[in-house]
Amino acid sequence: MSADPRDIVDLSLPIAPPDGGGLRESTGDGRGGSRPWLRLWFACSRQYVRAYRNPEGTGYLARCPACGKTMRFRVGEGGSAERFFEVSC
Repeated sequence: MSADPRDIVDLSLPIAPPDGGGLRESTGDGRGGSRPWLRLWFACSRQYVRAYRNPEGTGYLARCPACGKTMRFRVGEGGSAERFFEVSC
């Protein structure tokens, strides 16, 4: 089964998921809140990583566990509703 090309991240372009959507999980900080997150498959390390939305609500940050490449994902209008992405680094 081949991957849907809309779910593969091009490292030369930022991903802009829509604000307010996404999967949520407890922050574990005792405040009872939750933060949206993205699930990323890093192809070079063959590992999944969760990227949580930053406190400002403007984006997500993730790092490849094998090569250390940092990925930034913007939050903005007209972005993707997808929450799972494959990253090739």
